[in-house]
Amino acid sequence: MRTEVSAVFHLQLANEPPVENAQVGSGVFIQRLESDWLDEVKAQCPKIEAREQIEWLSPYTHRFFYEVEAQEAGSEHLNLTTHEDMQLILRAIILSRLIKPTSIGYDSVWVKSFYHADGTTKHYHDQVLNNLNVAFLTGGAEDWNTITEADTVTMAELWDSLQFFLDDVNEPKYRRIVRAIKFNEFAYAIYFPEISHPTIHAALESMICTGHRHNRAQVVQRLPQLVYFVSSQQAEDIYLTCCDFKHAAQAILQQKSSASGVIAPSDQKRIDAVILLRRAIRDSLCGSWHSHSYASSSSIFVLELRCNNRPRHSSPSFSVIRRLLPSLSFQQSLNSSSM
Repeated sequence: MRTEVSAVFHLQLANEPPVENAQVGSGVFIQRLESDWLDEVKAQCPKIEAREQIEWLSPYTHRFFYEVEAQEAGSEHLNLTTHEDMQLILRAIILSRLIKPTSIGYDSVWVKSFYHADGTTKHYHDQVLNNLNVAFLTGGAEDWNTITEADTVTMAELWDSLQFFLDDVNEPKYRRIVRAIKFNEFAYAIYFPEISHPTIHAALESMICTGHRHNRAQVVQRLPQLVYFVSSQQAEDIYLTCCDFKHAAQAILQQKSSASGVIAPSDQKRIDAVILLRRAIRDSLCGSWHSHSYASSSSIFVLELRCNNRPRHSSPSFSVIRRLLPSLSFQQSLNSSSM
């Protein structure tokens, strides 16, 4: 018997042609949905069709899936997708959002399918509607919401690096970068930029800051070293925008738009800071993992992000590494109170 675990979701088709079928790592594939398969799933699991009608983005077009070793049990409850079953696909979702922001939620439509030797198939699904059903993208800046063939190539190249950082053995040493991944993911679950921007800013601080007393200097000086497209002035705008949201409780728009809908320059600067930081975090996480190729799984390369005029008593500059190695439960790590 062949058994598959799938997460079903929507990708936009208009701007770029989405991937048809590709492997992203560890046997996890992304595939454009076959209508016969989806029709059969909906027929056996009617809640899926009902949910599709109220989705933020629909219809369902693609799925992440992989084969798992499991036998069909006598109880329907025992045949549902488990927390452990989800782990590899959750990692694929993380990578999809780092490579090119997508609206794929952790609480997607999860389906477990048992393919019998007689040619019949049984699908199982239990509806889960939590606060992680969708990731919110910035309109006009990162809302293309698709995954192309080229994107899957990059995801496959970075797959082993993500496994390395999330491995139980490695995570304590590289907790800063794991925490940055978490903050980045949490931010996409928040609709309002006044709240999501400080969360993304926390991802930046996790990677580069040595202490709260030198927070501003660290952000303004080190962010332009992380990514080439952020200037010192833009880094300062990003930092001050976070301070306005977090400490002064300000809204993202402070001025009234003109009659023609043009946003005031001071407000546009805030919007630009929000968009620029999101891009900087994605690029710095992906770029640091993708900057070297390795001859063997035992090779480790270190990229040090140094800061000029680092405070005399601060800890050493944070090092980002990439290496080929396996596994950990990401969602369990998200829920860990010790981190």
